[in-house]
Amino acid sequence: MPKCQVVNCDDKNSTRHRFPNPKKNSREFEIWIKATGNAKLEEIEPEKIYKNLRICHRHFRVEDRSTNMYLKPNVYPTLYLPVNLPPTIQCDKVKINENLPLETLVPAVMESPPSRPTSN
Repeated sequence: MPKCQVVNCDDKNSTRHRFPNPKKNSREFEIWIKATGNAKLEEIEPEKIYKNLRICHRHFRVEDRSTNMYLKPNVYPTLYLPVNLPPTIQCDKVKINENLPLETLVPAVMESPPSRPTSN
């Protein structure tokens, strides 16, 4: 079984999870890389990481797992990590960073003036 890539993780028995595909999910892949705190991963080709390296089950929340212990789509490691990740909100397949200005999340709404009730 491949070693977990999270720095200082000594788990040898739990399920391992493949990194997201860097060609299809580059942002998610980068979040996983940063979460590991493993600087050595920055020197390895993304395709090699995807094909050969893993993160163990203990770094994922229970609600991130499906009933068959596979990971749900668009989740990332958040537990027992050497680094703190920014808080996110999950909306279907999109993660929104809570620190982003509202204008970047809903520009069309912000550009139109607020509607005012008309009096009869």
